[in-house]
Formats: sequence, C-alpha cells, structure tokens
Amino acid sequence: MNKKKPAIPENATIKILIYCPSDLILAGILKAIESDSGIEVVNVEKTTLESFMESIRKLHPDVILFASLETLPNMREICKAIREISKDPVHSQMLLLGNIPSHEEIVSLINVGARGYFDINDSSHQLPEAVRTIHKGEIWLPRDKMSSIMDRIIAVVGRDMKEKTLDQLTPTEFQVLKLIGQGKSNDEIADTLFISKNTVRSHIKSIYAKLDTHSRLQLALYAINSALF
Repeated sequence: MNKKKPAIPENATIKILIYCPSDLILAGILKAIESDSGIEVVNVEKTTLESFMESIRKLHPDVILFASLETLPNMREICKAIREISKDPVHSQMLLLGNIPSHEEIVSLINVGARGYFDINDSSHQLPEAVRTIHKGEIWLPRDKMSSIMDRIIAVVGRDMKEKTLDQLTPTEFQVLKLIGQGKSNDEIADTLFISKNTVRSHIKSIYAKLDTHSRLQLALYAINSALF
C-alpha cells in the first residue's frame, strides 16, 4: 500500500548514496552534485553490491544513484531488493545512470522500483535536477526520449494489465480505480466517495492484490488504458 508522501521543504538537504565502480564516472558525478549545496553525498560505494545494500540499510538515503555503463542482467532483482530495504522507515528513490537501454528495459525497471534513468550522454548540469525530481516522487527520463518512452510504458503496462479482469473488483473498488486514473489523491477519493481515508487505503490494498500490481502508477495506467473515464 502506497502512503502519501509528505511535502518536502524546498530548503531540505537531500541525502544521496552513490554506487559507482568507475572512478572516472564517479568523478564526473561528484563534480555535478557539488554544484548544488542542497544535495549531500552521505556515502559512495565502489566495490560489492552487498556493501552497497548494507549502506542503504544503515544510512536510509533520500536518493540512491546507481551508476553503471551496462545494464546488469540482475538489475531487476537489484531494484526489487532496494525497494524492499527502503520500505521502512524511509522510502529511498532510485535513479539509474548509464547508457539508456531499450524502452522495454526501462519500463521493466520502473515497474520494479526505479524512479528514473539519467543518460550518461546528457549534460552533467542536469544531474542535480534529476536528483531533485525523483526525490519529489516524480519520474526522470531523458527529455528527448520522454514522449516515446512514456508511450511505451503505457502500451506495455496496459497490455499486461488487460490480461486481468475488472470483474474481480467491487463497485467501490472500481470507482477508486477510476479516480486514481484521474490523478486523485487518497484525500480527494475519500471526499468524492464519502468514505474515510482508512477505507480508501483498504480498497487500494485490495485492488493491488486482485490486479497483482505494486504501484499507483500501474493502477493509473490501467485505468487510462481501460478507458474508465
């Protein structure tokens, strides 16, 4: 169940953990990050994934920057593991950095927890903006590829979700899903349906289970693709 993320003060320091085995790429990342005094690098991991995961557990960073020139074959599992580690007490947002993979791969990684992909060929001055964007819970993708990637996300998620049936949902759950597709918050859904926020959260949890989904984004895309409004 996704909890509504509290508003982030504009002057809040963003704590970032970096994983980057390459000294050359790391130097560029640190130089770009140094230009933003509101971003603090709390640790840099260069060796094993085990030590990287342990740093996440200990430091609870706001943003995790995972830099790799090649998409690792187990990248989905890494994203899933980070999402599980970050659930409590702090949800760390994950930004991947490297050569942009296929649209399908990006969709796959976002579906398992990544919040964005920074193209290593993009201007380094955009990196602090990317960090701040995903810290707010938004998605960061290369601007010149954003439209085509989002179209692909909608197509892939819509195709996968259409294999599931709305018949499993109760009438109220159906209305909740429809409102999620309209971009409504839990508070707004509660006001619209004249139910409590706790009841809204219970319905969303039930919808996740019935449709085998793991994020509000998936539900919203499903509602859009199913033409619920």
